[in-house]
Amino acid sequence: MQYRRIQKITLYYFSTMKRFSILFVTLTFCFFFVSTILFADADEKKRLEELRGIVDQNMKLELPSDLGKKRLPKEDVNAALTVYEASEKILAEKNISEEFRIWTLKRKAFALILLAYEETPRFFPRLAAVIDELDGKEGCEVLLKEAEQHVLQIGSVLAMNPADRKVAIDLKSLADRMILFAKENPGPEANLLIEQLLTMIDQIPQPNQRDKRLAIVAPIFVPYLLESNRKTVAQSLMADARRALLPGKPMLITGFDLDGKLFNPNQLKDKVVLIQFWGTWCPHCKEAVPDLIDLYEKYHSKGFEIIGINTGVKGDERVEKVRQFLATTTFGTKRKTIPWTILHEGIATAQNQQTVTKFYGIDELPVLILIGRNGTVLKLHPLLSTLDAEINAALNTVELTAEEQSMANAARQKQEEEIDREIQEQLKLIEKK
Repeated sequence: MQYRRIQKITLYYFSTMKRFSILFVTLTFCFFFVSTILFADADEKKRLEELRGIVDQNMKLELPSDLGKKRLPKEDVNAALTVYEASEKILAEKNISEEFRIWTLKRKAFALILLAYEETPRFFPRLAAVIDELDGKEGCEVLLKEAEQHVLQIGSVLAMNPADRKVAIDLKSLADRMILFAKENPGPEANLLIEQLLTMIDQIPQPNQRDKRLAIVAPIFVPYLLESNRKTVAQSLMADARRALLPGKPMLITGFDLDGKLFNPNQLKDKVVLIQFWGTWCPHCKEAVPDLIDLYEKYHSKGFEIIGINTGVKGDERVEKVRQFLATTTFGTKRKTIPWTILHEGIATAQNQQTVTKFYGIDELPVLILIGRNGTVLKLHPLLSTLDAEINAALNTVELTAEEQSMANAARQKQEEEIDREIQEQLKLIEKK
């Protein structure tokens, strides 16, 4: 009996000790676990406070009125870079509040506006991305409007003259984004952005590159300009679009000859026609005449015609002045005169009739347009160096199919290859992430 009693007491003792041991180990583990979390939270909070202090310390920045026109002071660039890097570290933390995250994103966006002008390839896509992240967030409206303006301004420059091919801009997407901004923020800022882009396009020296860009933006901008009652700008852009979109379409040819008789375009049926917009005052127009005379004499008997349209771009060239110019001016070493029909736009203007020049927005000279036998435009701004081959191919094609037109344009397309490649590299989508 005594033995059993001692045995029970011993078992009870060991059982109790086992429970206390488990409890002790559990409590010890909990203590260290909670301590680790508390210390980790304290470290994270301290780290975030330090980063927030760095951001605040370097946020004594302002957007200069001439931003983008000249380089920023080095200290401002360094401060903006510090804000950006500190913001990235804050946003990488997992346990920050939504309020703190928005606070950080706003300062990151501000720093990126400055940095995007300084190092466009690196920071421009990031600025566009942070704008999309802030879109719709309360209290960000003013910053978003200003940031979006800068994105559109930088995007316009890149679409026209990309300094670095690492940033690709889709001109159509840029124009769509510009119109969206204009509708959400009606006023002079939006109109100025559109005008600046159109001015940049207008200043492109190569006519083909200029018209290719106009063909992209005009269908997007014209409806908005009409809706906003900016009819003069809309009408001018519509005329540019008619010209830019001419390839593959029939062209309006009308006007009066130097005797005041209305020109009949039916006489051009089944002919390959070269339209030359020119003026007596235009040196480049006169430089091209000897080559055009050679082409006219070579192919006229085979169905090739040239129509010269004398414009009043630089003022009213009176009929008598043009008639005298044609009678007394010779070209080339063989001293030849212009043998083709000349239409005078001033007569149409005097009779209050629509001129071809205004209809197609011809505001600089010379302009050449090659039309096929089927009456549709083959080439806008053909080069003199490839015109012979294009005329020859067009004359030997009774009715141009898509394949035949491609063959007729082969010489010109080869010379345009480098320009086209450049344009295609520029016309990439602005990613909205």
